[in-house]
Amino acid sequence: QRHRVEHAQVIAPADIARFASMGVVASVQPPHAVEDKGWAETRVGAERMAGAYAWRTLREAGAPLVFSSDLPGSDWSPFYGLHSAMTREDTSGAPPGGWYPAQRMTAEEAVRGYTAWGAFAGFDERDGGTIAVGKRADFTVMTVDPFRAAPRALLRGNVVLTVSRGRVTYRR
Repeated sequence: QRHRVEHAQVIAPADIARFASMGVVASVQPPHAVEDKGWAETRVGAERMAGAYAWRTLREAGAPLVFSSDLPGSDWSPFYGLHSAMTREDTSGAPPGGWYPAQRMTAEEAVRGYTAWGAFAGFDERDGGTIAVGKRADFTVMTVDPFRAAPRALLRGNVVLTVSRGRVTYRR
């Protein structure tokens, strides 16, 4: 069994270690943090915010983590999701430095959250999630490199090509 909590946005701080010890996948939507920042503290309360949108804390505890867009609840753009995970800023750059910036993800973690960690969460790590000999050819070519570009540049990115199971499914 590989259990998963969808929308693991507000977790009791004591339960973060339980996610790790039980191997429960925390499925989160990075855009939600920047979209919820205007009301979350008021509705959730300061004490519960310690476990809210706590991606870095989950990672450091050893909990499996996966990212998604929550389409149609949030913008589907992979660039918006990567930007949100890496900066915890909205598309206007607010708040500068990010909302609860200690919870930001690195570029590598953000990309893995949408790829390799997603494959793991879906029992597909053997055949998908990374580019390797013997795995399916599932990949996307983008106009911006999330490992090299400034995070704000991600918001201006576009998808050039999508390949699924070795077949071109989208070409710009």
